[in-house]
Amino acid sequence: MKLSLDWVRDYIDLPTDLDITTIAHDITLKTVEVEGWTNPAHQLTNIVVAHIADVTQLGDNGVRLTCDIGQPQPITVASRVTDLTPGRILGLALPGARLTPRGGDAVREVAVAQVMGIDSYGVLISPADVGLAGLFPGGDTALLDAVDLNVPAGTPLASAVGYDDWVLEIDNKSLTNRPDLWGHYGMARELAAIYHLPLKPLPAAALPAPVEGLIGQLDAQLCRRFVAVSFDLPEHGPAPLWVRSRLARIGENPRSLCVDLTNYVMHTVGQPAHVYDRDQITVPLSASVTNTATKVDLLAGHSRELEAGTPVITDTAGPVGVAGIIGGADSSVTDSTRHFVLETASFHPQPIRRASQHLGIRTEASARFEKNLDTQRVDAAVGLFLHLLGDLAPNTQLLGSQDSANTATQPAVVDTDLGFLTTRIGETLTGSDVTATLTTLGFDVTSTNGGRLQITAPTWRSTGDISGPHDIIEEVARIRGYDTIPTAGLTVPLRPARQLNARPLERVLREQLAAAGLHEVVTYPWTIDAFLAATGHTKDTTVRIDGAPAPDRDSLRPALIPNLLEAAAANLRYTDTIAIYEAGTVFHAGADAPYRDRFEILPAHRLSLAAVLVGGDGPTLFRRAKGVLEHLRGHAHLTDLTFTTDGEPASWADASARLTITSSGQHIGTLGLLTSKARRAAGIAVSAAAFEIDAAALRAHSSRTNTFTPLPEFPDAEFDLSVVVADTVTWADIAGTTTAVGAPVNTVAYIGEFRGSWVPDAHRSLSLRITARADHTLAADEISATRQQVLDALAADHGARLREV
Repeated sequence: MKLSLDWVRDYIDLPTDLDITTIAHDITLKTVEVEGWTNPAHQLTNIVVAHIADVTQLGDNGVRLTCDIGQPQPITVASRVTDLTPGRILGLALPGARLTPRGGDAVREVAVAQVMGIDSYGVLISPADVGLAGLFPGGDTALLDAVDLNVPAGTPLASAVGYDDWVLEIDNKSLTNRPDLWGHYGMARELAAIYHLPLKPLPAAALPAPVEGLIGQLDAQLCRRFVAVSFDLPEHGPAPLWVRSRLARIGENPRSLCVDLTNYVMHTVGQPAHVYDRDQITVPLSASVTNTATKVDLLAGHSRELEAGTPVITDTAGPVGVAGIIGGADSSVTDSTRHFVLETASFHPQPIRRASQHLGIRTEASARFEKNLDTQRVDAAVGLFLHLLGDLAPNTQLLGSQDSANTATQPAVVDTDLGFLTTRIGETLTGSDVTATLTTLGFDVTSTNGGRLQITAPTWRSTGDISGPHDIIEEVARIRGYDTIPTAGLTVPLRPARQLNARPLERVLREQLAAAGLHEVVTYPWTIDAFLAATGHTKDTTVRIDGAPAPDRDSLRPALIPNLLEAAAANLRYTDTIAIYEAGTVFHAGADAPYRDRFEILPAHRLSLAAVLVGGDGPTLFRRAKGVLEHLRGHAHLTDLTFTTDGEPASWADASARLTITSSGQHIGTLGLLTSKARRAAGIAVSAAAFEIDAAALRAHSSRTNTFTPLPEFPDAEFDLSVVVADTVTWADIAGTTTAVGAPVNTVAYIGEFRGSWVPDAHRSLSLRITARADHTLAADEISATRQQVLDALAADHGARLREV
């Protein structure tokens, strides 16, 4: 929201020595956040009102002007506008002025220049060159005619049009709960309280005589109050310059007298209003919601199909505008309008907010109605409009008014006491302190001898802003100044903190999966039917939910794999390889129980941990997934995590590459490659491996004993072996046999495997790396003997033979 200090000064006499920085600071500290401020006069620097004293033709292409700009000597200006005559009063940009032709981004700085053979010391401007297209007629190209400004030659244009002002930019989010501040008068009230200044009363004129037939039915769920005024104007032209100037400074485009006055009133008191061309509507006006879809042409070129339930203002023929948001194009006033109806209404905020979001139209009016305006503000808006109309158009004929209300805003009443306020604010307060502060904000305070206070909030603060004693604390503290609250030292005993470095196992598992190169994803707690079927789940075994986001998404996930496959399939368009994991809750039907054994009945749910690896060849993916689980076992310090070919693995796992995962003898999950059927159903065309385990069944060692192991005094010796073994021999068998050889074998590591034409069917060539360690440097013959011992053991236990190719 934009706030003009010149406008505010209509209602309070701000000290002249109060600079803009101080004002912005005090408003931010005590009321709402000021994001910045500008002086509109800066865009008009070095632009003056010039009187044309003489015109000399320069051939057929231009003229030489002698311009009086209030200095002892006139200046010479060259212009290609040839129909100029002496006596014209125009806007002139002097050297140093910055112009933005036609409102574009390119800035042109005026300088002394040779034009048509003469030195030109200025440039005649159009209103659009300096951002004043709304203040002067003529469009983008007509010269700025300043004759109606009635100022001496040389007067800065900024002063002539009232642009010598400070405009503050207020953060709208800080105004959300303060509907009283969405207008200049409300902000003037705050500044009056901050600087202990009197607030001038808001000008108002009485309603004309009451008549019937202006207002029809009012839907109580939409409209709380509706005031209509009928009036005639013999002429309807532009508003006076001071009104147009103020509106333009805060970003409003001036249009015509009555439209500008409704905007002026809205930006003064925060209450929107709207005028209709009475010849284009058939009263009475009603406030209701549409029963059927209706297409309506709206102001500003909007055209919308209004769905049933949209709040509207209607006449006897149909909608003439969207209630609280925007008027209809057919009923809008023009320069030829002579008969008017003014609408000023108070709406419930929820219907206006929903309609604004649904239509994609957000206006200054809707922004205010969404904040829950009080019904009494209608009186202030109508009174100010009629006052201004009477001053600016004395020939106005007021024909009548009608006021209809469903409900009225009731002042909020809060009971509290001085002791409550004192202890919360941190300084001793008297009844007069509190009363003086609150009275300046419009509150009424009644106190008793016992320190009890009954505080009645004004209606403009009673629509949700003020509700309890805590709100009174804020009002008193902020106006008195948060920076004036005395500080008090605290005595805090400092004791050494015991560092356990303990973290929940779930967090450790997440960290270790990330360390293993997997990316965490977070999916919805429901799952899609197609991915349920792809992984072998049926809907009748899932927990169903009401109000599902879609008909095929009404099952809570029984496992994490379906949602991870959905995420992988959606992202394969961007990358060839995917490695993702999730730790989350899964739900099981038919096992409802009290939550934590004592709360409401909920479906059984457990923490599950799953990962999906996509891209590359299947065996590599399978080994990587198995390696990730072994990484978890070691780095998360799990008590037990083993693999077996026994048990019932998940149906999505391919029989050629799957393992059952166990812990403490309990089946807790499955590791395997996805079957081709599961991949096709999930939309994944490449190999994929996955695992899912019941994380709630995992246990970590409660502590561990760290012992010092000295580094070896003599170097290790490493050698590689490649042996041909049957596919039925697992890596665990090979590693166990090799380690059992004993000293000097220290460790054994997997390198890789190979299958080729020379490798027998159902066999593979397996490469391993052995590290030997002894209490002396191993000689070549000792390493050779150890190598032979390992080969003999592998041959004896598994029928392995040395690869010779």
